[in-house]
Amino acid sequence: MAETFKRRAPSQWGEGAVLKEEILAAAARLLAESGREEALSLRAVAREVGISAPSVYLHFKDRSELVATVTLRACEKLVAELRETRARAAERGPREALRTMGRRYCTFALENPRRYRLMFGVERIAGPREQGAGHPVTLVLGAWEEALAALPPSRRGRMDGGQDALLLWSALHGIVTIAMALPFEADPDGLARRADELLARIVAG
Repeated sequence: MAETFKRRAPSQWGEGAVLKEEILAAAARLLAESGREEALSLRAVAREVGISAPSVYLHFKDRSELVATVTLRACEKLVAELRETRARAAERGPREALRTMGRRYCTFALENPRRYRLMFGVERIAGPREQGAGHPVTLVLGAWEEALAALPPSRRGRMDGGQDALLLWSALHGIVTIAMALPFEADPDGLARRADELLARIVAG
């Protein structure tokens, strides 16, 4: 039986931004389902939205730009939540703000598994290494660098800015990824405790 194509109602003047968001949402769903950038086609995205394939090109020049925008949106959402969490806890001191931020990172991953997968679990098409400096995940690294830089010198110990931020983030990511990969429901409280222990070990003082 042939698949039925549901055509989207044509956009009215000034509604292009709405269509762009629908395209991004459709691409995000398809990427999360397949787990492979190479499996994503603009034709499939168009079919998901209910438009013709050429309509996608009015907003994105190619698949690479579409995937990059989806990834950027996901990273921006995470970074916004991490910074907001840190700001709310700032009055209790930078170390407590960092601890709260670490807990929120773990909770974000459990609450948004598809978005988390879009950032870190999709099999990407490899590009030139020099493009890495502008990748959206550098936004996430920047949030951790800011949090560590806010610690007083006595707490930073022998910490080395960007390198320690990367190690901290990598460790938290590992904790979360293992918890999400196990064949039973993750324990948010246990995950938070492990995040606390990690931060206590990494941050001096």
